[in-house]
Amino acid sequence: MATLAERLNAWFADAATADAVGRLREPSTAEVAQAISEDPRHSVTISRSYLTALRNGSQTNPTVSVLSAIVTYFQGRNMTLPVSVSALIDEEPPARPSELPQEWAALADRQVRSIALRAGQFTPELRDQLLSIMDVLDASRQQQPSGRDGAPDAS
Repeated sequence: MATLAERLNAWFADAATADAVGRLREPSTAEVAQAISEDPRHSVTISRSYLTALRNGSQTNPTVSVLSAIVTYFQGRNMTLPVSVSALIDEEPPARPSELPQEWAALADRQVRSIALRAGQFTPELRDQLLSIMDVLDASRQQQPSGRDGAPDAS
C-alpha cells in the first residue's frame, strides 16, 4: 500500500523534464512550493519545509485545500500517472512497470523516457533517421564478437 509521501514522490519523478542537455530533472520541492503559493487560482500557500515533510512522510494529514493545490500544480505538467486528489489519497498504489503492457515496461527507465520525450519533438523525417540509427546500433550490438579483447573466439 503506497503512502501519501510515496505517491507524491512518484508525481515529482513523473513530472521530470529534460534539461538543455537532455537529462531528466525533477522539479525541486522549493520550486513546487513557490509555484503553488503564487498560483492565483487558489488561496493556498505552502512552505518548502511543509512540502518536504509531506514528501518524507513526517506530515501525513494535509487539508483538502492543500491536496487540491498540489493536484492543480501537477495537472499543469505533462504527467503519465493519474493526477487527482483521489489518486493521491487512494489505497491503490500508482501503476508499477510490471503492471504496464510489456512493450511499455522500458519507459520506467529515465533514460528511455528522456529519449522518447526528445524524439517526440522531432519532425517525422528526423524520427525516421533516428529509427534507422537505432536499427544500425541494434544490429551491431547483436553481431558483437564474444571474445574479451574484441577478437572472435577461436573455437
